[in-house]
Amino acid sequence: MKKFLLPLLLFLCFTNAETFAQKKKAAAVNSIIISFPDKDNNGNSNAAGNKDLRETNAEFVMQIKIPEGGANGASVVYNPKEKLYYAAQAGNKVFPLIIFDKSGTIVSKEGQETLIDVRGLWYNPKTKRIEGNGYDYAGWFYYDLDKSGLPEQLVTTKEGLYQPDKNSPGVLNTDDDEVLFLDGMNVVCYKTDGTDKKKVIQVHLGATSASSGTQISASDFDEGYNSRSIIYTGIKGAEIGFLNVAKKQVELYDIKSGYMSQVIKIPASFTIETFFNFSYSNGIYWLFDKQARMWMGYK
Repeated sequence: MKKFLLPLLLFLCFTNAETFAQKKKAAAVNSIIISFPDKDNNGNSNAAGNKDLRETNAEFVMQIKIPEGGANGASVVYNPKEKLYYAAQAGNKVFPLIIFDKSGTIVSKEGQETLIDVRGLWYNPKTKRIEGNGYDYAGWFYYDLDKSGLPEQLVTTKEGLYQPDKNSPGVLNTDDDEVLFLDGMNVVCYKTDGTDKKKVIQVHLGATSASSGTQISASDFDEGYNSRSIIYTGIKGAEIGFLNVAKKQVELYDIKSGYMSQVIKIPASFTIETFFNFSYSNGIYWLFDKQARMWMGYK
């Protein structure tokens, strides 16, 4: 009797486990985590990069039509104090500065101009101002706003070239109180008073770790990425971002290690530009559709 009892118990356990597995439903997945081994094939540690790469599909959330004036979008910045967005066109001080709220309603007056040839634009939580940098020797500035959050005048704080080159757009690193600029394939840092910190962040484009074997040449970067604009998200371990034009994705990198930690796929049906026309604010990734003259927001 005993010799038949053990096989019977094993059969019942296997049958119940299989039935439970068939009834269990798969959980919904919003993102994909790609794991990398702790060590490479040579046994070397992978600690110099990101063990997990998170891939997410962004969704379209809003769009803003920009009137004639300026072929390229410079930046879209959010002012949490006024709860308003400021979208500036690059190229001339008479080009549009469109101000709108979270619902997409435009609140700026018709004919509102940037008042300077804008390159970079950011909100400074310490000064509670919309600040930025201009083309070439135009310098750094801020907008003096009225009670409605609309610009009354432009105030220049630094005159001269306080950036890597004449077309460099800056973004504010709010954690370290410094302005970041893209200089080739590296990121250079300036103090908020405009002085060069002589600090360079080396970014390993496309690589998740030192052992990933991914190398991008300068020519590949110029052809496949937006080679002018970067973003700062403030997300821990994914603070700085680049726009991979060829793959239509935003790549986020750890500001300390310089390795890629997140990828956001952008479902854009229009041509993504390799120069300007890329921004980030209030959790939204902004791309400018030059043909439709629309800033398109994805989250």
